[in-house]
Amino acid sequence: MAMSNPAPVLAGIGLRALLETVCKEKKATGKDLYAKLDNLKDEGVLTPPQVVILHKIRTLGNAAAHEVKPHSDKQLGLAMDIVEHVLNDVYILPKKAELEFDE
Repeated sequence: MAMSNPAPVLAGIGLRALLETVCKEKKATGKDLYAKLDNLKDEGVLTPPQVVILHKIRTLGNAAAHEVKPHSDKQLGLAMDIVEHVLNDVYILPKKAELEFDE
């Protein structure tokens, strides 16, 4: 909803919340989102290049939440594409592979 309506601050906060949710569901450890994303890299849930990009989205979300900074539609659209890709890699493709391929 925040992506399709003129609510760029809420969209940025929502993207950061999605990252927090993945960390929580995957039981990432760390005192903050930065450390939790790095923990998911260390655990092999995320790749190092994914984490580099996700830290940029984390920063975008922090600016939205703490500075009420709106980001451009282009930035938010790209950030959403990236988060969707991560969700696909972490949840959807492994489940599909598990159901489709016998071991």
